[in-house]
Amino acid sequence: MSPDKISILTNSNSNHQDEILNLINEADEIVFAVGFLKDSGFRLLKKAILNFTNNTNRTIKFFIGTGFGETSPKALTNLNSLIKHNRKHLLVVCTTNVGIFHPKIYFFRKSNSVTIITGSANLTESGMKINDEVSIKTETTVDSDLYKQFIKYFDELSKKYYVQNVQDLIEKYKNALQEYEFNNFSRPKFFFKTNEIKINSIGVDLIKLKEYYDYYKDSLDFISPLLREEKYMLARENLNEIIKKVNPTKDEFQNLFGPLVGHVGYKKLWNSGGIHRKTYRTLDHFSTFQELVKMVKDNSEKDLDVAFDICFSFLKQKKQEKKIHGVGLNILAEIFVSFNPSKFAILNENPISALKLLGKEFKPINNFKGADYAEYVSLLSQIKYELNMSTFLEIDSFFNYVYWHLYKE
Repeated sequence: MSPDKISILTNSNSNHQDEILNLINEADEIVFAVGFLKDSGFRLLKKAILNFTNNTNRTIKFFIGTGFGETSPKALTNLNSLIKHNRKHLLVVCTTNVGIFHPKIYFFRKSNSVTIITGSANLTESGMKINDEVSIKTETTVDSDLYKQFIKYFDELSKKYYVQNVQDLIEKYKNALQEYEFNNFSRPKFFFKTNEIKINSIGVDLIKLKEYYDYYKDSLDFISPLLREEKYMLARENLNEIIKKVNPTKDEFQNLFGPLVGHVGYKKLWNSGGIHRKTYRTLDHFSTFQELVKMVKDNSEKDLDVAFDICFSFLKQKKQEKKIHGVGLNILAEIFVSFNPSKFAILNENPISALKLLGKEFKPINNFKGADYAEYVSLLSQIKYELNMSTFLEIDSFFNYVYWHLYKE
């Protein structure tokens, strides 16, 4: 077997359009997997694709992404009409169920010879001949490992994205895109990520959930559950010491409270972000904070909604009386979790946003009542079961990863 021949392809002299048109004319089998398809890209290749599909012994497959709304629904419809007369030809519309579909692969087989172009060029006029694009052109054979890896990848794409009625899916995409553009006329289409979320009985997209969890477990950001549990055991010790204290000095209080929220000079025990900023003023309200901690501990055996409403009502009253500052629902939840991480769950914007990405929306946390918190914890309990986790601390670490690496992106 001869070694692969590798070269680069740009739009400076010869361009992607000329190279791809030549390869279409010669090929027996073609696979395109691209993130974006524009009307201009379809027009450039329409005649060559039509000629290719007139030969019934040839096959062509298209995997086209819809992420960010850049792909033209009209181009998808026209492409589907062009190839649907032959069952061997295939158009797969890759929705954003598992993330943005973003490859640029142009794959051609002629007998035992294979040419693969991979790089930056989407199936648009700009990508094909105008933009400063660069791709790797590899010439290999059907005996090569590279060929086998690409065939396996295309098979996986078919299993992941294929639907029988592709035109129906195109119409759904078209309608979703029109609705987005009507409601967000001043917002870039970059934010368009509408997809077919597959909600199951627990209320979230389990396919996404488990795929995200696989990313997290394999990432450098994975946090050992034991490390989190050790920190919250230390937090519980500090809270119990706060309950016992009688008229401590401000420094004595800070030596117990500072590590919880991560004041300067202390190693942070609680996981909620940003809670150190406003909590220096909490140091002036030891007695109220002590009373809140004692109330949480005394009520932690009650039902979730009851415990939440009792303690949150007390906190709101003390804030209205200006007898405590810097303490909100996120810290209240942290106290609950410190005393019982198997029953209570951390509550802040990170897990709420992660759940939204997975198809479940909650009201703003400042509007939460006991029933809302109980519903939230119940959902997390089911997710915890699905992911084989032991405490809510594990799911909080995971949702922080989803928030910072997937939701924010």
